Amino acid sequence: MIKLGKPMVDKAISYLKHNARPLEGAMYVYHFEEGTADNALKELEHFQNSDGGFGHALEPDIRLSDSSVIASTIAFQHFRELHTPADYPMVVKACGYLRDTYDAQPINWPIIPPNIDDAPHAPWWVRGGDLEKSMANPRAEIAGYLHDYAQHFPDDMRKTVTESVVAHLLREDNRMEMHDLMCYLRLWETPSLPADTKAALLAKLTDIVEQTVERDPAHWRSYGLPPLGVIASPESPFAGAFAEAIQHNLDFIIESQGEDGTWTPPWSWDGEAWEQPRRDWTGVLTLDNLRKLRAFGRV
Repeated sequence: MIKLGKPMVDKAISYLKHNARPLEGAMYVYHFEEGTADNALKELEHFQNSDGGFGHALEPDIRLSDSSVIASTIAFQHFRELHTPADYPMVVKACGYLRDTYDAQPINWPIIPPNIDDAPHAPWWVRGGDLEKSMANPRAEIAGYLHDYAQHFPDDMRKTVTESVVAHLLREDNRMEMHDLMCYLRLWETPSLPADTKAALLAKLTDIVEQTVERDPAHWRSYGLPPLGVIASPESPFAGAFAEAIQHNLDFIIESQGEDGTWTPPWSWDGEAWEQPRRDWTGVLTLDNLRKLRAFGRV
């Protein structure tokens, strides 16, 4: 079993503290150096707008300052990770944004705003594209946040959205687009989700993970879903079925680290506009890989 040696760990830490966005630096300190959640939340607050939503390239592939639902879900991922209480002002405003942008007719949220083209963005974030038609990304994930912060949402809204999301999942094929799967997994991970709902989700998601996760290391250098894309720790209910693949994936992560201690995105845009999002994503991925390596005893 190979481990990430201290010199390369130190390089990764140096990048996160000095070259990554301050948000990823603060999240590193929170997870690895007993930093406070408040310091990380102060960095996250720079991405919030007056309408309660988040923009300012919190989703690095969308450089728009204005709020978007997809960027706001990333903020809620941080809220959950940091165990942010419901009365925290940033949470209160963000929940208001989700209430205001909810469309009851399709039981969904608009994933990106109409003015997406006002700033550079990845070519897949386009008006009228397939992502705008998704009934999973990010709707399934948002359903979980309606339970995380139930006091900020009407009971009938939470019930309707949850039932619609679960029913949609149960009709889905067992091979799924990776981002849709990640949204359903975040719903399943919701601590306050009713036990019967969690059980129904897990039964279906177990089959989907089996059919969707890529076990072949030859495909991990391209943009896809390796085992550690859904299995963040040995406690995952999916870990047992991927035990051998997980170890190969951990080896792959260690071997693919750059000389500067970072991990870079396996996707890109065309042109000079890609340089800043590439740096932003490098910080996100470097922090994520350090956390996974630690969880599996590889650092």
